[in-house]
Amino acid sequence: MAKKHLFDLIQSLSMSEKRFFKVFSSRHVIGNENDYVKLFDLIQGMDIYDEDLVVKAKFIKNSSAEKNYLYRLVLKSLNAYHAQNSFRTKVYDYLISIEVLFQKGLYSQAAPLVEKALKLTEENEMFRQQLVLTEIKEELLLKNQQYDSALKVLSTDFPLMDLVYNLMSLKDITTKGYSENLAKGVVRENDDLISFKNLLKAPIVKNESLALSKRARLHQISVQLTYNMVAGNNKKVLKYAGLILRHYETNTHLINATPIGYVSSCFILGSAQIESVDKLGIQNTLKRIENSVNHESVKKSQKAVSFAFFYKHILLIQLNRINGDEKVITSQLQEIEDLIANHIKFITKPQLYDLYFQMALAYFDIEAFKHSMKYTNEILNDLSFKCRDDFMNSVKLFNLIVHFELGNDFTLDYLSKSTHNYLKRKNRLFEVERTLIKFFEKYDLNLCGISELKKIELKLMELKGDKFEKKAFQYFDYLIWVQSKLLNFKY
Repeated sequence: MAKKHLFDLIQSLSMSEKRFFKVFSSRHVIGNENDYVKLFDLIQGMDIYDEDLVVKAKFIKNSSAEKNYLYRLVLKSLNAYHAQNSFRTKVYDYLISIEVLFQKGLYSQAAPLVEKALKLTEENEMFRQQLVLTEIKEELLLKNQQYDSALKVLSTDFPLMDLVYNLMSLKDITTKGYSENLAKGVVRENDDLISFKNLLKAPIVKNESLALSKRARLHQISVQLTYNMVAGNNKKVLKYAGLILRHYETNTHLINATPIGYVSSCFILGSAQIESVDKLGIQNTLKRIENSVNHESVKKSQKAVSFAFFYKHILLIQLNRINGDEKVITSQLQEIEDLIANHIKFITKPQLYDLYFQMALAYFDIEAFKHSMKYTNEILNDLSFKCRDDFMNSVKLFNLIVHFELGNDFTLDYLSKSTHNYLKRKNRLFEVERTLIKFFEKYDLNLCGISELKKIELKLMELKGDKFEKKAFQYFDYLIWVQSKLLNFKY
């Protein structure tokens, strides 16, 4: 087992899961003093995993063996804790019991469990698990020489396999779309859309009737939504985000299956409403996200609850920046600083850094430039982070503006060249980036001053009207910033 696996597992536990583990381990470990609980507490208290601290602990005799045992014990406690928390765990729990009874030859006892499990798989469109259960049902019937009944069950396998193939075909296309979105974000060139457009040409995507299940239809809508996000078609993003949310909410087993998917769809709708400055719409979506954590499936997933926290605050920052109330922005930033530690270990880097960037932008708005730089540096210093090109473009360009505001002339000169080379290497040096980097590279108040800023203002006004170049202004309005610099010259 990798050294950090146990640490990562323990750090991912919610408070209720930790409490349950303590009770569970007391029942499953013999002895008055439970050294595994001590090891659990030791690792739980670490901010960063320290192997030496584990090895040197007095109660540890064989660190490798004891960590492995504790890892399995934690997993067993989680299995027990979540045994009735979702239809998936119930089905797998049934399968284990069915297998035990089958091996013991207690077929009459296994049969009713198969029926219960089949009902769950049918209700929740678990087609592959349903196939496993029909195979077991066939075996049970064959053991009892009920050949006609076995043949009837066998005949249901063929339509089930069609449902599996249909779902997997759409899932394959959707996943390729997600990959495009993760790599590029909102595209800045028409050529970047070619591969994605080819995905949409598949008849299984274009024809709603070809989605043979609710889950398949979810993927069908999702690929359309993802494409329009990548293409920057905000009106269609609003359309498909609304459609996917209605699909979730009228088929609640889909929320049970993917609570994070539901919360994420709320966020996508909110982001599109922010772009269209639909203040009433965004308020309703924020309420939707807040209410989502009361949904049974979301509530049971600490990860989904933490995603809701992050998405809510990302949208709130954007709304508060539109409203321009510095006191509200400052208050919200403090709230995030106070509460983020409760959620940070349950989310992934794209969500974490999306919030960090929004915080950097908000701190910039209230002229807390050092705080702004703190959060851009958190993103830029993580060399292992791979994310959308549009996002990293924006972070790097905005970071130059923060250095400009702080008067870090030497650093600005170096970073301008570095950013230019990075974007050129990534083939992401578009006109907005080129214009601003060129300004920073040769900036000198005494040499260029107001005349140079006026030239950039005119150039950015032109670029903001371009179909693709305007997408560079999605996170930060460079034109408004330049115009604010020009106003400073007037006063």
